[in-house]
Amino acid sequence: MFDPTAFENMRTVMEGLIYDRDLDGDIIVLDRNDLFNSSKLARKYTITFRLKNQQNAKVMFELFADLHNLSAELLATKNKKSLIGASIYIHLFLKHKKDTEIYTLLQHTLEDIWGKDMKIIQEVSFYPLDSDDIVHNHITIDFKRLITEEQIDDMITMMEFMEKTLHSLQSHDSLLTV
Repeated sequence: MFDPTAFENMRTVMEGLIYDRDLDGDIIVLDRNDLFNSSKLARKYTITFRLKNQQNAKVMFELFADLHNLSAELLATKNKKSLIGASIYIHLFLKHKKDTEIYTLLQHTLEDIWGKDMKIIQEVSFYPLDSDDIVHNHITIDFKRLITEEQIDDMITMMEFMEKTLHSLQSHDSLLTV
């Protein structure tokens, strides 16, 4: 048996939180991936879900650790302690009309929930030959730092914030429905 790394422990906690909410019937898990890149010795775990009755938005939790994170943890050298942990990103996927007001509303909504310290990136794509003004908006919430095992209790709050985000988007359904 091996001693699980911070990555495994954080993945297990978040996976348990999400599947508990799925079993309660509040959310629906849509996809899950646990990937290992053997060329770069990197791990990436993603799990995507939406609210039970929601069609216009979904959220993906992403946990990432690379060779630097793993070696800092396993070798436990003092000068590498700042590399122990994993990166977390929250991704939102929406479809809505191409409208600056909607982008601004989404930005303010996410800042209200997640805080202004988070880096929130909206990437919009659309089909240029279509006449409908519908865009695919991929929003990434970047914590801009490594998350450590000492912050594992924050995963509960993170789960609550992801659900709150989906509920908030559902309240703006009339703007997001295409």
